Amino acid sequence: MKSTTDNRYILHPVWDPLLRALHWWMALAMMAQFTSGATLLALGNDMSDTLMGKIDIIHYVGGYAFAAALVVRILWLFVGPPTARWRDLLPLTSAQRRIWRETLSCYLSGFRRPISPYRGHNAFAGPAYLAFFLIAVAQIALGISLSLMPDSEAMNSPLMVMHEWGFFLLLAFVIVHVALVIAHEVAGRHGLISAMIHGHKGFTESEHQALHADWDAALGVQADLSGGTKGLDDITSNNGDITKTRHE
Repeated sequence: MKSTTDNRYILHPVWDPLLRALHWWMALAMMAQFTSGATLLALGNDMSDTLMGKIDIIHYVGGYAFAAALVVRILWLFVGPPTARWRDLLPLTSAQRRIWRETLSCYLSGFRRPISPYRGHNAFAGPAYLAFFLIAVAQIALGISLSLMPDSEAMNSPLMVMHEWGFFLLLAFVIVHVALVIAHEVAGRHGLISAMIHGHKGFTESEHQALHADWDAALGVQADLSGGTKGLDDITSNNGDITKTRHE
């Protein structure tokens, strides 16, 4: 039976404004990249030079826009708030490792098994995000290298084959990412999609209380790794929490 406190939920601040802006910036840039890249792959030989040139410009501009956002996001892994940092992406704490196991079990069961609430990134998805950053950096380097070659040389270069494989890897990541976010949204009802707009995730009061124990443990581990707790206090802070009634 649900506790009466679970009729109320707490909107807890999770994602900072810069992280949210970078997320949508990269999403829009990747849409431009995927659309222009797919057009070039599918119709490149049948297009006029003028049309191909225009699509190339879209691809180049989108690529540099994506590269700029990626550079800032990687820097934010080291200097941003706790939920934006690299430690939030790896299963370093016992709570993160538990979430990792529970998430795997949930996926294998077809979302019939529950996942404990988590504040920032899911510990199972975190390593995939880091892999995405690595592939994206390689893809950007390949794109810049190809843009510096004459068209005839670039089209026949082994780098173009690698660039095309990178395209399909990133496209696969985006498809899986969107599908799992929707599945988690339906199963967990924590407002993952809206959180990337206003920055707050929703938790029931009992979930919020349970999370505090995990945050305390995370604070201790991060303090051990960094040699102090400066900049980590907001992990357990209630500042910005908003309590609302949950309607079934």
